[in-house]
Amino acid sequence: MPLNIENLSLRRGSRLLVKELNFSLKEGESLLLTGPNGVGKTTLIRAIAGFIPPVSGKISYQDELNRESGEITAPPPESIHYIGHKNGIRASLTVLENLEFWCAFFGATTPLKPVLERFSLTPLIDIPAGYLSAGQKRRLSLARLLLVKRPIWLLDEPTVSLDQLSTALLAEEAEAHISEGGILIAATHIPLGIPFSQEIALTPNYEQAWDEML
Repeated sequence: MPLNIENLSLRRGSRLLVKELNFSLKEGESLLLTGPNGVGKTTLIRAIAGFIPPVSGKISYQDELNRESGEITAPPPESIHYIGHKNGIRASLTVLENLEFWCAFFGATTPLKPVLERFSLTPLIDIPAGYLSAGQKRRLSLARLLLVKRPIWLLDEPTVSLDQLSTALLAEEAEAHISEGGILIAATHIPLGIPFSQEIALTPNYEQAWDEML
């Protein structure tokens, strides 16, 4: 089981949002996270990405490098593409310069022209990112998914600000990633348009919230 979540509990501030969660995803599987705002979807995705330490439990990942030895460790950063609420782009850099930065950061040698064309960014290459519309900024952010192959995609509300055509494009890329053996975890209120292997509906911890009010 390449990605395994075992008895995972997570806090945001003083509040316990995720309690003793368990699931596993093999190569070519996907997970949809649903639930109301503030229930812990973003916290869970950020924990898997390595940004938030668990209160308890374990996040483990077994890739090709340690499969033979049997060693299981937390997912290394170079195995993950994380797209969060923020687009991760520099407003003062042009569209092309933003992608060049991500190529340098990833150590990628991917030709940029096909990526720009795929996300309809070619006419915008010389425009500073700060002048882009919300949908254009999101497409620029998502374009880095294609710069270098990484086995785990963590997408938090990836369709925010996207039109129907761009949402369909993202769905195509997500399906291609899964069909090639990748793992996808997505939190979204808007249907992504792909079938998911699993779905987890997170629920509010009303018991703790009530205790805190007393």
